[in-house]
Amino acid sequence: MGDYYHHFLTSMAGVVGNLDTSSTEEAHLQQFGDSQSPVTQSPLHGPIPPAFQNFGYFTDYSENVPYAAPKSQKSRKKSAHEDVEDDVSRSTKLETIPDEDEDVNQIPNFSERPTWSRATSTGTSINQISRAIRQTSESPSADGNVSSPSNSTRTSSTHTATTPLAVDNPTLSTTSFPDWTHLSPGVQRYMNYFYKHMDHHNYCIVHDGDNFFHGILPNFALQNEALLNAIVGFSAYLYSLEHNPNGKMWEFLQYYNRGVTLLLASLKRKEKPDIGTLLTILQLATIEEYLGDWINLMGHQRAACDIITRLFTPQTAVQTPLGRMVLTWYSRFDTFVAMMGGFPTALGQEWFTHHIDYARHQQLSSDEEHRSFHWKAETQYAGLRLLSREMSMLYARITRGQMTSEEFETAHAQTLQRLRDWKVQQDAELEDPTSLVTDFTWAPVPDEADIVSPFSPGMLYDHPKLSTTFLTVIWLSMIIMHQCQSPTSDRDRLYSELAGHAYHVCTIFELIHHWPNSPKGGLLPLEAPLAISALFVPQDAKHHMWFRRRFALMETKGYIHPVKVRSKMGVLFGAPECERWWLPNDEGFSPLLQAIRNLADERNATAINAQEENLREVRHIFTKMQLAEGQQAN
Repeated sequence: MGDYYHHFLTSMAGVVGNLDTSSTEEAHLQQFGDSQSPVTQSPLHGPIPPAFQNFGYFTDYSENVPYAAPKSQKSRKKSAHEDVEDDVSRSTKLETIPDEDEDVNQIPNFSERPTWSRATSTGTSINQISRAIRQTSESPSADGNVSSPSNSTRTSSTHTATTPLAVDNPTLSTTSFPDWTHLSPGVQRYMNYFYKHMDHHNYCIVHDGDNFFHGILPNFALQNEALLNAIVGFSAYLYSLEHNPNGKMWEFLQYYNRGVTLLLASLKRKEKPDIGTLLTILQLATIEEYLGDWINLMGHQRAACDIITRLFTPQTAVQTPLGRMVLTWYSRFDTFVAMMGGFPTALGQEWFTHHIDYARHQQLSSDEEHRSFHWKAETQYAGLRLLSREMSMLYARITRGQMTSEEFETAHAQTLQRLRDWKVQQDAELEDPTSLVTDFTWAPVPDEADIVSPFSPGMLYDHPKLSTTFLTVIWLSMIIMHQCQSPTSDRDRLYSELAGHAYHVCTIFELIHHWPNSPKGGLLPLEAPLAISALFVPQDAKHHMWFRRRFALMETKGYIHPVKVRSKMGVLFGAPECERWWLPNDEGFSPLLQAIRNLADERNATAINAQEENLREVRHIFTKMQLAEGQQAN
């Protein structure tokens, strides 16, 4: 991975050390370990080119220059910072993006059936994964217990990942209940909460047909101490917000900090990153997303990409449930960061197309109905990620001046057609009308504050086909994102169409919010679609308050909006107080949530200040959205 990630983690370790804790809390922290390092967020990334400032994820950056190391480090012969600069100059300078028109035009229709060799698709074996990536010797765990399972999965950087990883170990099956009765009571409590109340939706992932988050991931965590602490920290975070809104942050930050510390320790020992390392990094990245810290998330993303390309090839990654979900989990960060930052995705197109091809082939091999639906949903989900990548590449090229306005107009129309084809060519099984929810006796009494009337059949699919509803809302948000970039001169028609899509997003949000059978984390994948929809509905007090209440709801569920997002939405709503909190009189703004907000804002500010002299301000998409607001006002 290079020294950049080592320094990045060092800057993150010790976050618990600055908390105001009681003597009881301090004793509790000592039990699980604590670092006294100061909280100095200094993620080391390359420059972010100009691009999307629609919600303020990447803001207040200046010119495009490599990271300048502090003076105390510049005197070193070859410091780690200089290593990072070398990496930056090689990988993140504004190089010309290759013209992929030929490849893009070869994206197959979603109805095509490729040929693919048959591969197993059940539980994944940690032992055989370890052998495949060259297991090294075990070492004692950090707390002096018997050898830590996390050390049994070392990976050689020379691993070529040319064969699929074997999948026959029952300890990593997708159905067996993980046994954590040997762990401390606190860890058991949070792992039980994770297993009973959390799933892939909490990771903003809309389909998990292989039961990865209930089967493979928790079983894997039992063999990797850093991953276990990262997962427990995430679970404790959500548990605390739900059950202890007046509690203290140490309850979950102790585990988060422990996970970072253990991961950092393994890097200091020069251990080869392996699957456990990769999953730990992805879990930490998810926590950063919840804290609204997309700058620090980029540090994890870069490290995760390095490991993925060492452990897998595009062909082998898709042949096990573990590999497929790793790819899904990572590529969501990759495409979103690329979209917001205006640069290409780190993974090439072949990583996305192989996933589609493999899932299509498995459709032909599936005899059971639920597996058939799974593979069809998997195909569509992978297709959306490929289209997201195509969109990010297109926007990056026009932002960098690598195509003319005429070329952009042509390419934009082609991508829009592929987005529409995705919906038209969707397999009929995914939209089976017999799977729609038809009983709405649970619907709340209509309120005059409502902006949609969602409680009628047509959009909400029942289990086990709920994924169709989520895929639809992700597609709607992508249509909105893409069409708001349209070079068309018929703005009235365009904004009318965007408003229609936005109302559909709001309708699905309300259905998922109120449906008694919704997964507990079901609203999390809808956050980004909801945010972009706010820009294309009528800008009046009723709509503003409706969205403010939904944004507050998302934060009470742990998804913190960055201060720039709140500031910009406050401007849109004519309510600058939204920067502090969405609702009047601090309604729903619990003491714990306030503390989390303060921590998140401080971390974001430090991360931004560390890079404000090397990154360019990004304004592209928000400007276009402001044009949309002006058009509606007129």
